[in-house]
Amino acid sequence: MRKILVLITAITCSLNVFSQRVTCGTDGYHKDLIERHPAYQTAYEEYLKELTAVAQQDVKASHGKKAVVTIPVVFHVIHEYGPENISKAQILDQMRTLNEDFRRLNADTTNTRDIFKSIAVDTEIEFKLATKDEDGNCTDGITRTVSPLTNGGDEQVKDLINWDYRKYLNVWVINHVGRAGANGGIVAGYSRFPFQTSAAEDGIVINHSFVGSIGTSDATRAGRTLTHEVGHWLGLRHPFQDSGVNPDCGTSNCQTSGDRVCDTPPVLEASFGCPGETNSCTIDSPDRPDQTENYMDYADGRCTNMFTAGQKSVMDFYLGRNEYRGQNVSASAASATGINISNPCAPKADFHVVSRNTTICQKASIEFEDLSWNGDVVDRIWTFEGGSPSSSTFPNPTVAYNTSGKFKVTLKVTNSKGSTEISKTEFITVNKEVADLSSPFIETFESPYSEFTWNKEYDGEFGWQRLDNEGHGGGFASVCAINSETPVNAQYSLISPNFDLSLHKDLSPILSFRAAYSMRATGSAGERLVIYGSDDCGNSWRVLRSLIGITTLKSVDGNNPGWRPNSPADWKLHAIDLAQYGFENSTSLVLRFEVTSNAGNSIFLDDVNVDRNVLSTRELAESLHAFSLVPNPSSGKFEVRLSNVFEPIHIEVLDILGQKLQTLDSKPSGNGEIQHPIWLNESGIYFVRIKGSTIDSTKRIIVSD
Repeated sequence: MRKILVLITAITCSLNVFSQRVTCGTDGYHKDLIERHPAYQTAYEEYLKELTAVAQQDVKASHGKKAVVTIPVVFHVIHEYGPENISKAQILDQMRTLNEDFRRLNADTTNTRDIFKSIAVDTEIEFKLATKDEDGNCTDGITRTVSPLTNGGDEQVKDLINWDYRKYLNVWVINHVGRAGANGGIVAGYSRFPFQTSAAEDGIVINHSFVGSIGTSDATRAGRTLTHEVGHWLGLRHPFQDSGVNPDCGTSNCQTSGDRVCDTPPVLEASFGCPGETNSCTIDSPDRPDQTENYMDYADGRCTNMFTAGQKSVMDFYLGRNEYRGQNVSASAASATGINISNPCAPKADFHVVSRNTTICQKASIEFEDLSWNGDVVDRIWTFEGGSPSSSTFPNPTVAYNTSGKFKVTLKVTNSKGSTEISKTEFITVNKEVADLSSPFIETFESPYSEFTWNKEYDGEFGWQRLDNEGHGGGFASVCAINSETPVNAQYSLISPNFDLSLHKDLSPILSFRAAYSMRATGSAGERLVIYGSDDCGNSWRVLRSLIGITTLKSVDGNNPGWRPNSPADWKLHAIDLAQYGFENSTSLVLRFEVTSNAGNSIFLDDVNVDRNVLSTRELAESLHAFSLVPNPSSGKFEVRLSNVFEPIHIEVLDILGQKLQTLDSKPSGNGEIQHPIWLNESGIYFVRIKGSTIDSTKRIIVSD
């Protein structure tokens, strides 16, 4: 599953990808920074003065052959084992493109038009992956961190890992950038300018689809998105920067508008795709066409191929000042980051399954994948608890599981520099062919058992959790916590245990549940709740219902930031005919409640019920069987009371952590009643669960002196 945005800084590149325009956030970037950091306005104005001053220099006189400078780079791959966990080969391909572009060694220099060839330059800037981390330990210049923040976490990913910005160019690779593009477009990446740098924020965030030209990358960009973003990191602006402010192209491209660089002609607006000969502004003298092949415009990467001498002057200026980027190219930075030495590392063990689904059915097989990093693996040994085979040395072994349960997997990897080992407990879940739980399936979230039987995606701040005093009847409910700081499009899933529908064979079982939700603000569609079903242990899912916040999900009208339900009237009952989706004969059905955030309000879920009737589980237990605990609160002695029961009942007493304190069985009297006494010696909150073939319900009791 995918997830996790404070948007503080963003200069984004814009291009075409997958037939959807990727739009720029430059105007929003300036607005955000000025609103959040008032001092930014002053720093930005000083930056523009510096740019203008540099632009007035005689670039021909200042550009003799100079020593090449090298910038140490580290890529921080933030992932959830999805396609965003890009390969080292893809990152090395990106480094190749960076170096070719900045040294003008790219094969497509021949595509530079004759009118611009005299000013297209080798910037004399190179890039190398670090071989030492901040503590002097061995690194291959790539880190890998598992976090839901890869899904739109943007600035928050920088808090996960961030190396000294005065020595390293930090590049964070994520699944998608959360910052909204104009007109619903995609944002490929964004960068910090060199002025007003910040230890916590400096660097570049980029979507994995725009890294390099192989692997998961978008072919139309040819790896030039990072070339574009590094240009920003070294002080360059877009050539169309103030086109919205100066719709007539301004007075001069290198004084009051555009990128303030004199040898990039003024342009009216950004270029997209691979434009032909255009001349959107005629105020320059001599009048030249739009320089669409410039890396800082928005044409497709396969159609851009040059930096200018004037742009090199700007980058040289910032690389020549220690308060800006000068420290990054110093001898001390080169020594500290190890860019000039070979420093092979021991591998860091990691793995996952190829399908990324760690739940399988009993007697099925699953393929594993060695994802170790930081050093080449020479030898490996897998250990599979409960699996067949129980061990392997293959990179991608296939393992069968014939017994249900949760099983540990261990991987140890080795090379001449050392070895590391990783164990993931209860990593593989093997479901029974016929589930232990059977319908009528009842879940009010009152029992602590739900903490262990339902899988909840929760990152410590956002996502699903079980909370007291939030339910339809005032007790527990499952709540997907969301607020204005939750990443947009972050997704959080709540997955049920599997259960058997044989009792309803050839009938029409109904899934019913209650949900409570209110909108945060106007101008938004709100959150989305999608309910899925699977009868093959989660290998494939069918959509049962999609609920949209502003229309079908909301249970209370109006806009109410931070809203929470406070009465039964705040809840809406939903019902789904499972037979319509082919689940009426399933012996191992799993339900998934998936929320997609829109930075709005939390979603509350209670009374999940699968039966032949649309009836909440609390109503089922209390109306049919009159289940009660008397007295409640209690001094320690109370009775479990039931009526209309004509089968043996299993009773469990649990503490607040879900640990069983007592288990006992009780038979009803001739008139279908049970009155079973229970004694508890210590004060506290406890739960009493009753189970039978037609009932499974939990109630809370308070014991006090």
